[in-house]
Amino acid sequence: MTFRPYPLLSLLTAVSVVILVMFGNWQWGKYDAKRAGLEAPPELVTLEGTLLPGTVRQVYALTDGKAAWRDVALVETADGAVFVPQTIHYGMDAPAALVLEAPQFYASRGLWHEVKGRNAFSTADKPEAGLFYAFDPAVMAAGLPEDLAGRVAARIFEPEMLLRTDGPMAVPVDNLFLRPELDARMTPERHFGYAITWWGLAIALIGVYLALHQQRGRLRFSKTGDQ
Repeated sequence: MTFRPYPLLSLLTAVSVVILVMFGNWQWGKYDAKRAGLEAPPELVTLEGTLLPGTVRQVYALTDGKAAWRDVALVETADGAVFVPQTIHYGMDAPAALVLEAPQFYASRGLWHEVKGRNAFSTADKPEAGLFYAFDPAVMAAGLPEDLAGRVAARIFEPEMLLRTDGPMAVPVDNLFLRPELDARMTPERHFGYAITWWGLAIALIGVYLALHQQRGRLRFSKTGDQ
């Protein structure tokens, strides 16, 4: 077999294939996580502590198919401190942040979540304005007093309810981040379909790449002209 690839075309194809496979892997991860969550419903736990003034951060997220901002504040507990969402405001622009003028008692049922961190498409944070585009406690703890920052948990706590603040009156609503696997718009099966689609596109692109080289005589699977 002889193969004389076009250098630039080969580079662009390789990059495209890697991106398509990454998209497929990302959707497969979502499918696997949602399926596991549906098979084993978690038990809610109660978090009690003190909401600390001066620790409010605003975190951007996509939920229910819309852009939203959540006010996240630090709750001091007997075991340390943890960032906990308090409000949600739908819209592209961040609203005025929640103001905590004094320590307040906090208690809520919810679930612990591991930090997912940012991805390649996350916007750069603006810590000087208190705006973050990934819910990452380690990053959000920057700027806190050193002793307090050292007690911030690496996990986050998602409460059952949030206070929705983008209407005429603030109202309590279900926290859609509590169990993202229950999002009816994006069932596990849809993520599975998207994963197959992305991987299929990667395979198709490789096929087109090889067919083009064969058509141009740059890919031969057997010698010709030999006597």
